[in-house]
Amino acid sequence: MAMFLGLNTMIRGIYVNQTALNTTGHNIVNADTEGYSRQTVNIATTVSEERSSQYGNIAVGTGADVQSITRSRDIFADVQYRDETSTAKYYETLATNYDKLEVIFDDSEGDGLQSRILDFYQAWVGLSTESSNASTRVNAIEKGKNLADAILTATEQLQEQIDYNYYYMNMNLKEVDDILEDITKANKLIVAFEANGSSANDMRDQRDLLIDKLAQYMPVKIFEDQYGNYQVTSGGTSLVNGVDRLHLVSSRGIESKYFGEDYGVADYSIAVQESSVVFLPHNGILQANLDAVDQCKKMLDSMADLAGFLLTTFNDQHRQGYDLYGEQKSLTEMVELKNPTTGKTYYEKQTWCYVEAGSEGGNFDTDTKVDGTVYYKRVEDGKGHYTTKLFGPDDLGNKDTVKVANTINFYGEGNAVYKYGYDEDWNTNVVYAWREDGTYEKLSGAGIVAELKVADQFNTNEGYMNVAAATAYTDESDYSSVSSIGGEQVVDSDTYYSRLVDWGERTGDGTNAVFLSELFNMSRETILTAGRSNAFFVNRYAKDYKDQLNSIGGQSINSFYISEVTQLAVDTASVDTRIEQQDSIMTQIQNWRSAACGVDWNEELTNMLKYQKGFIACSRCLNTMNECLDSLVNIM
Repeated sequence: MAMFLGLNTMIRGIYVNQTALNTTGHNIVNADTEGYSRQTVNIATTVSEERSSQYGNIAVGTGADVQSITRSRDIFADVQYRDETSTAKYYETLATNYDKLEVIFDDSEGDGLQSRILDFYQAWVGLSTESSNASTRVNAIEKGKNLADAILTATEQLQEQIDYNYYYMNMNLKEVDDILEDITKANKLIVAFEANGSSANDMRDQRDLLIDKLAQYMPVKIFEDQYGNYQVTSGGTSLVNGVDRLHLVSSRGIESKYFGEDYGVADYSIAVQESSVVFLPHNGILQANLDAVDQCKKMLDSMADLAGFLLTTFNDQHRQGYDLYGEQKSLTEMVELKNPTTGKTYYEKQTWCYVEAGSEGGNFDTDTKVDGTVYYKRVEDGKGHYTTKLFGPDDLGNKDTVKVANTINFYGEGNAVYKYGYDEDWNTNVVYAWREDGTYEKLSGAGIVAELKVADQFNTNEGYMNVAAATAYTDESDYSSVSSIGGEQVVDSDTYYSRLVDWGERTGDGTNAVFLSELFNMSRETILTAGRSNAFFVNRYAKDYKDQLNSIGGQSINSFYISEVTQLAVDTASVDTRIEQQDSIMTQIQNWRSAACGVDWNEELTNMLKYQKGFIACSRCLNTMNECLDSLVNIM
């Protein structure tokens, strides 16, 4: 065998260089293949052959052989890439949703919601100086309709965007399901291929590419077992374990009102099909889908709060004025009560009544609810302080009910009672609606917006007669001049009260229009400081409800809306900034990753020349040895 040792050595050399050339060609061909990792031929010397010599045994080299072909991969770079990919895709997906929201609330052409608010405000300003003109009254009604339509349109567009985000989430879940299935198949193929000790480099590249794609949808962690299987986890949930996996699905749609607020849409969550446990992505496209829904709901809350202000505060101020009929009616309000037996809260209409200051009688001092209509009385203690007590219809006698202007609501049902409330359980603003037919309803979210329509009484030929532009009350602030309640109405304020005047005693036909216009630009603090008539209803709601004053927190309409859209613009700019920052991070990590596993043309061409020369050299050496052997054989 010693005679053929050199031939075998050169044959091994040819094989090694040929394998290296083939691998180099494989690298060059796949330089642009997505997910491909540069492969390297690992060469090792073969076992030496011992020979005897006069100096003892010697080891003669027998050449080299290919030990393995491995991928060039930086695991740490892979982990960084996948983590940052989840973050990048999260903000990119959010940005798409913010772009749609900006379109919904865009007013650059002067036809958006802000312009409708301004038009409605200007209509009341015009009505304050020309309240006897039918056209200015009709204009206020039409501008009110335009504002209600704009709020409703924005709400419907937000609902459509919520539905789109859920649809997009469902499509993404299907993509995730396909990726998880492909990973389990790749695990099976890799384990089978590597059972004989070889490395499934190309299949491993494809599996890692699947992991990269999965990282776009959620954060992932990878663990490899001794057989080469990947275990894929996300948020503490093991999605893939060898050839077994879980399925992520969208839950069955549930109407949002069952979660505490009515957005007029069906809500979905991500669940593990095998256990029905809710899955929380925490990052990536799937989390962005859920957060985009929350952002749309936040803006829908703003529309509901604006609509709630118009249904409660704006309506209250409108009813404090006289319409052109100049009639009066008894004051009734919806009051929150609690059943002493069951402890449950309920609501009912209650009527206000006059009594003489300090008068006692009947069951005035009792706190027990009387069946039937419950009446209030106000008793003055001689120091300007008033106490509210209850008494029933049997105790009413010949006492007169409190009279107020017989004015209808501008928005909603003309004779309904709308009251602001705060739902502490769900941390949301609500509107309580007590219908004229006696039915009661608690409105939230889109339900409030749906209620926002100009009252039907304004849609008749003489509907403009119902516009209350003239104030029906005079302002007072000196309690010392009041010896008894008499025929005066004391309103819910710690500082001011007002007196209802007859139609012929009114001081101006446009005063209430002024008060209504002030709601667009004056905050509660400014109104209270000025001592204006509309301080009454603003202060009415400063009882409980976490010190909230109304659905927009005591702001003016303009201030509230501008603050909401400004916050939207700030959030949008913040997301855009994060995208730019994340792009820089991704570029850095991709360069880092490419340096480890990317194909360098110059390096591969250099290797090609090196292995080509090695192949040629081994071939020539083999030829030379063959000639020597041939000469030896022939001579012998």
